[in-house]
Amino acid sequence: MRQDLNEIKKVLDKHGYSINTIICDIMKKFNFKTICYKSGARKECGFSVSGVIAIMIMFPLMLLNSVHALYKSEYQKVTEMKKDVIYRLKNNEDMPWRVILYGMAKRFQVLVNPKREVVPNSAFVIDDTADCRVGYKIENITVVHDHTPNKKGSKFGFKHLLLVFFDGKSTTPLDFSTHKERKLGRKQQNKQYKKDCVKNSNGSKRRKECDIDKITNSLAMIKRAIKNGFMAKYVLADSWFTSQKFIQTIRAIKDGLIHVVAGIKNDRRKYSYNGQSINGKELIKTLQKEGKQKRCRKWNLRYFEVIVNYEGIGDVKLYICRFPYQKKWRIFISTDTKLNLVEMMEIYSVRWTIEVMFRELKQHLNFGKCKSRDFDAQIANITVSLILYIFLTYYRRMNAYETIGSLFELMKDEMCEKNLAQRIWQLFDELLQTVIEIISRSGRVDIVSFRQSPEYQYLKELFESSFLPNQISSVNKAV
Repeated sequence: MRQDLNEIKKVLDKHGYSINTIICDIMKKFNFKTICYKSGARKECGFSVSGVIAIMIMFPLMLLNSVHALYKSEYQKVTEMKKDVIYRLKNNEDMPWRVILYGMAKRFQVLVNPKREVVPNSAFVIDDTADCRVGYKIENITVVHDHTPNKKGSKFGFKHLLLVFFDGKSTTPLDFSTHKERKLGRKQQNKQYKKDCVKNSNGSKRRKECDIDKITNSLAMIKRAIKNGFMAKYVLADSWFTSQKFIQTIRAIKDGLIHVVAGIKNDRRKYSYNGQSINGKELIKTLQKEGKQKRCRKWNLRYFEVIVNYEGIGDVKLYICRFPYQKKWRIFISTDTKLNLVEMMEIYSVRWTIEVMFRELKQHLNFGKCKSRDFDAQIANITVSLILYIFLTYYRRMNAYETIGSLFELMKDEMCEKNLAQRIWQLFDELLQTVIEIISRSGRVDIVSFRQSPEYQYLKELFESSFLPNQISSVNKAV
């Protein structure tokens, strides 16, 4: 009869949960435990840092958005660690979250691009996003302006500045900083949570970044990315970032190997054209008089394309475009003067990938969902969301999913409680039919004696080992 039990094992294998494949296998591929250890992250005793982070990474996969939610759900048995273990790690100001994130991003490139080739359309993309909250008692929260359509207005929250790397196929996060905008009133500031950090700790450095302007921080992040071994052909940004200082600093990196392709404000800044020093509006009028307007059928727009001299930078190419049904002209700039309009627009369109990333992080991966008042916990939450994004990007790249959203929908269907109950019942029903067939073939009709048999014990072990808690507990062994 033991041979017949292979049929039961086939049923259990057929209903295996993808959590083991998606999390455990990817963590092993990324050398997750080694990266956490080399980052310098340490705990005095108890569970390993990598084990605690692994549980935090799985929150979105279990449709949970907080530590409290984990210990109130069916999944509380997935680990033996108490909730205070996770809280202490999240609130730890010494955690090297930036080093861990870079470790994951570098490992991703080793896996997908071992030769570290710099493709022609590779790019660093920089942009910010509003993280709006309800209350004002969270440490370092301020009033921020949300530019999202249908959500515009001033709200409590943070502004997160994110640097991502596009390697020609995938977009992966490299670094981020959190910023303040308009300060709260004095009464609100007095009620806000405050934490005294050790000088020069990682948490202290993160708090100082909040008061540094975003352009300065974006330049620091790009330089830090290059020091960590990342290299791209272009830096892409919208018009908010393209100050003279920003472009000038980028062009000074690696003796001008990196070009800037970006939107630029039509303001009072001067360009030298045909011996004249004129601003954007004056340049448009001059080009209109000269009759140099062109039409691009591929992008369905009218445009001027002109090389000018930008003081302190040198020759740059401006693309002055008017899109359908718009009266205003938009100006794009490229320090690579060899690019025509179509080539420039194809490169600049890569910038949209960061907008897609923001949407997927917020909708699926708990980005900005941390409810803790401690600023260190906010940094931990964002970093964990970005690490999970890297894992899913790798899984998507290896398995040809179109978007992170479509991949997450598949995982969510297998992980949510309703479908979990349905799958367990389907498994039980199929197992019951298989057991009945085995008993009938063996000639046993005494169910009581069958329950005390070795075959029954073997069946029980197989059945128990197939459940989700056992699968998730293997994550700790993997890391």
